[in-house]
Amino acid sequence: MPETKESPEVKSPSLSGRVHILGLGNIGSFVAHALASRNSPPPITLLMHHDGIYRSFCRKKKSIAINHKGLDDPRTGFDVQVFSNDVWRSEPFEESNNSTDTITKYSSNETEELDLQGNANDEHIECLIIACKTGMTQRAISKVRHRLNADSTIVLLQNGMGVVDRLNETVFSNPKYRPNYVQGVISHGLTMLDKFQIAHRGVGSIILAPVVTNQTPTIAAKEDTHWAPTTKYILRLLTLTPSLIATTDTPAGLLQYQLEKLAVNCLINPLTALYDCTNGELLYIFKVTRTMRLLLFEISSVIYALPELQGIPGIEDRFAPERLLRLAMNVAKNTSENTSSMLQDVKSGGVTEIDHMNGWVVRRGEGLGIKCTLNYMICQMVLSKTKIRHRRDNSSIPFDQDDIHLAEDFADQITAKKES
Repeated sequence: MPETKESPEVKSPSLSGRVHILGLGNIGSFVAHALASRNSPPPITLLMHHDGIYRSFCRKKKSIAINHKGLDDPRTGFDVQVFSNDVWRSEPFEESNNSTDTITKYSSNETEELDLQGNANDEHIECLIIACKTGMTQRAISKVRHRLNADSTIVLLQNGMGVVDRLNETVFSNPKYRPNYVQGVISHGLTMLDKFQIAHRGVGSIILAPVVTNQTPTIAAKEDTHWAPTTKYILRLLTLTPSLIATTDTPAGLLQYQLEKLAVNCLINPLTALYDCTNGELLYIFKVTRTMRLLLFEISSVIYALPELQGIPGIEDRFAPERLLRLAMNVAKNTSENTSSMLQDVKSGGVTEIDHMNGWVVRRGEGLGIKCTLNYMICQMVLSKTKIRHRRDNSSIPFDQDDIHLAEDFADQITAKKES
């Protein structure tokens, strides 16, 4: 693919241009690598929420590698901040001319006992890219809340919906100190081979748009005079980074891309998690297709009723159940060998994103007077399976609280008899 000409980004003289990235899975590592690959890369700080991630980073010689057709392209030059003992500590990047020394210094034995010697760092964050799972976002941002203000911009590159509303309710309840938001939809095919080693399976794109505010209507021009300097800077930086293939759209345009991806995720993710199968195994089974169609009748009804989309032409055709079903089938076919992230979360006992997928459909439906019974059932089934898996893995036995108290009383009686 021919390389796109890179233009210098414009930033305010008062801005440092530093970009912080929180969430170093597939998407976060891919974005960090892309920014570091620029001819004039911005200062990049990787935020790691525990020292175990930093140990893994040191084992990789403090680099992030993107694998293209079997060949690794490693990039270094990242600053690191690790959250340890409720404090962010800086671990600046140190250039080494001797790669062998680097490998020796951070051998697997030594990194297990690696101490974080960095200084505490609570510097202001101008631009924060969030690439962790939606269910972890609130907790992750809470750790850097004191470093953000109304001049900051948070870029959310995630699946699911409703994250901004939840952050505003729980983390940034005061509008006076609330940061600016940018949301993105990413379609690059990314697979994790190892920590900080990501395979780029398919070239896609990233669509970005600022989140709607009272000053920025849903149907608005791409250029808005109300955007904060940090918002303008990060949008320009990302769109001028060649390997990201990022573009900006209106808030209404982005919302439609988000809803398309949401509809597909509401089918593939929970069904693969419940059936314990790959994406491709959902294909060509009539009963699975029928289940998908029934779920889509509810999803489409909610989308049609969204006040944010009223007045936009073509909504009925774009979000028709049959069209969304074809989209889901195409995605399942193109990713037939892949295991969905929700199935991986269920198997690992982690937090799934069901609450921000089918759960979002249920909540918005309730607010609009639409009952989404099947989507509610799917949510409960996925949550139940996660709980069952977690209980099985921990070999826990369910007890009533009354049973526990009776057992404690019985134990006390036995002890008293022995002592007497």
